[in-house]
Amino acid sequence: MTLQKPSKKPDQYTQGFTEFYKLKFMVNESVLIPRPETELLVDNVVNLVNSFTRNQKTSLLVLDIGTGSGNIAISIAKNTNNVKIIATDISPKVLKVAKLNAKLHGVEKKINFLKSNLLSALNYTLSPIPYTLIIVANLPYIPTQRITILDSSVKDFEPHLALDGGKDGFDLYRQLFAQIREKKWKPTLIVGEIDHTHKKIVLKEAKKYFPNYQIEVKKDLAKKDRILLIKHL
Repeated sequence: MTLQKPSKKPDQYTQGFTEFYKLKFMVNESVLIPRPETELLVDNVVNLVNSFTRNQKTSLLVLDIGTGSGNIAISIAKNTNNVKIIATDISPKVLKVAKLNAKLHGVEKKINFLKSNLLSALNYTLSPIPYTLIIVANLPYIPTQRITILDSSVKDFEPHLALDGGKDGFDLYRQLFAQIREKKWKPTLIVGEIDHTHKKIVLKEAKKYFPNYQIEVKKDLAKKDRILLIKHL
């Protein structure tokens, strides 16, 4: 009889913190451990926000959908000025961690954390648009069947709610796109992290929901397709 080697809890959970975007974040098993590739997503938003605030007087609204530990929203808040940020998550336990991290970094007054299934709790009427709207999302994107073959340190400890993206891994993004269209919002930018195998399906689905937008997929540092950019023309 061969005994299965027990899974090793990730060091970040054991220590209770991790580093992201040169900042320290508290993490526990309620939240996904932030990955280095997600820093590219933050870069795109920070660069756009700063270009707008330098060149225009437009009010900026950034929506961070599925905030997790709050790493994306907080990193944006720490590296930009004059921007309103709303961060949503469906889990109260997750939002508790995000709020603690915001307080840790002194940006709790810059971010409004909201319990919401994607955009469902957001009732903003953005027509005519009072803000330049940027939507950023790092939603679950692992296809359900692939969860079982993930590294044991991931599948046995990290929350499946933050990993499982449905049958083809793109269910949550479809829901988000549908909600944006239903609300008749016209974001200046939608940026999301995607699975490296998703490029074809991403381009097809994004074009369906946003036919008048420029759509591209950028590679991460490992040269894998990772960042979806949907830009208003």
